[in-house]
Amino acid sequence: MGARSALLALGVAGALLLAGCGASEPEPTGEEATTPAAAPQPVSLEGFDAIPAEGARETEALDAAPAIFEVERAGGSWPNADWDALALAEPRLVAYLVRVEFDGQVALFEVRADGAPHNLYAYHKAFDSGSIIWTPAEDARGGSVEAQSAGEVRSVSAVGSVMRDAFPEDPLTVSIAGYRVAYIADGVQPLVIEVAPDGSAISVSM
Repeated sequence: MGARSALLALGVAGALLLAGCGASEPEPTGEEATTPAAAPQPVSLEGFDAIPAEGARETEALDAAPAIFEVERAGGSWPNADWDALALAEPRLVAYLVRVEFDGQVALFEVRADGAPHNLYAYHKAFDSGSIIWTPAEDARGGSVEAQSAGEVRSVSAVGSVMRDAFPEDPLTVSIAGYRVAYIADGVQPLVIEVAPDGSAISVSM
């Protein structure tokens, strides 16, 4: 065989080998190419235990919640929310909002069903006087009322105790700033409404 023939033979053999390698890798099917959908994450309900409505203002906050619920539902703020499931749930009181004022400044705290005081929106952290967010009193939204019901008194006492430990020399005024109400349904992110003592909405979140 001449040199030219040998080179041609090697070229053909190489082409066949490459073709064979390409054919040995099956093309992905539609089934193999599809990534399985991630399983839905469970909804954590820690800190959403119901607090008995022991006073008139707690009852008024619960009574105000359905109208606020419907405003949010109609407003379309959360288009993916399962409003039908939430509408079947009874609103529950889940926290007291407590206001502390001293030296022209205001800070807010929360007390849930376990009775422990926490910085506002910091339920999963221990009370920390170094992390308090102070606002000038003239800029603070909403008012407050003196504690009357057993639940209000317990909440004000819990916050007042830790604040006086942290600021023993300062005169503090501790009062109720509002109530946190939640709509809770199985497997659905809760709708949380914060209601002022006068029944108006402070905030709504999901």
